[in-house]
Amino acid sequence: MRPTIAEERAHAIADQLDDWELPEEERRALAKQLSTRWRRNSTLVAAAFFGLTVFAMFALVALRKSIGATEFAAAAIAIAIGEYMIRRRRMYGSGIESALWIGGLIAFIAGLPSSGEPEALLVFAAAFALAARRMQNAIFGTIGMVCAAVYFVAKWDGAHEYWRVAMVPLALALIAIVAKRWLFSRPWLDSFWSYVAIVMPLVAEVAGRIVTYDSKGHLEYALPYAVLGTIALIAGLHLREHALLIAAGVSFAIMSFELHDLIDTALEWKLMAGGVVVLALAALVARRLRGRTTGFVATPARLTRYDELLKLGGTMVAGEAMHGKSAEPEPGVTGTTGGGDSFGGAGATGDY
Repeated sequence: MRPTIAEERAHAIADQLDDWELPEEERRALAKQLSTRWRRNSTLVAAAFFGLTVFAMFALVALRKSIGATEFAAAAIAIAIGEYMIRRRRMYGSGIESALWIGGLIAFIAGLPSSGEPEALLVFAAAFALAARRMQNAIFGTIGMVCAAVYFVAKWDGAHEYWRVAMVPLALALIAIVAKRWLFSRPWLDSFWSYVAIVMPLVAEVAGRIVTYDSKGHLEYALPYAVLGTIALIAGLHLREHALLIAAGVSFAIMSFELHDLIDTALEWKLMAGGVVVLALAALVARRLRGRTTGFVATPARLTRYDELLKLGGTMVAGEAMHGKSAEPEPGVTGTTGGGDSFGGAGATGDY
């Protein structure tokens, strides 16, 4: 049906191999060790195949019109081909099956009777949520959340109240920040909450501006983003999570935008003052991180050979368990064979 938890974790590790400072031979050996039964493509190649498949979906819909069939037929054909590629061809992460699945669901929605009501956005949100669950795609899930938030914008547009439409995306962003506290068994769920935490503050600001028809900054609008940014910053520093730090930056940027009209000064002076503040903060951070080798550091440190062995060993054990092999050593063998050196300490011994 889809990759197991171990296989998905192996995919996540394999996607990071280029960032590891390993010799080419070791990188290839590790990539082979992490290989699974699923056929995948790199991000750029998958995006290219996704775009081409979407174009093919348009052609399928056009063909459906020429033979007098319904949108439901096009949806059934697309989803059936997508399932065939997943179950028979073992394609998962190639970009083709994802486009077929989401294209089929959208074609199905297009065949439903429409009255132009805002509830259609909830149908699209459900479609993207279903595709995200089936394809383990964090981007589809984020788009579904955005559709759900936009529904309230369309529903309450006539009220012209900023907080009425902004409170839903802000609440979703706060939920995402809290959700990052837990470790999820599947990496795509962790990525999903990261995207939601980053995107939702922007959705709240844009939605509030649309319904109020106002571009002037307000202090009462800036305060919630300051609070949300502070929470994301503290959580990001505590969890050492880059996504939360980016979410904090987005919230603080929106706060700054809301405050730009409250200071009666020429735009040039505002820009110069902002540049001075950013430079001062950069100098402060660089000075505090100077010489640090643990936690947050100014520059990435090259892995030692010992660190590389630890990373390789742990990953290979995970790969053996994933492929159904026993992670236990053979009888009479201690440690990892291949040499005559030994190590030990605190009562423990072993051989390389």
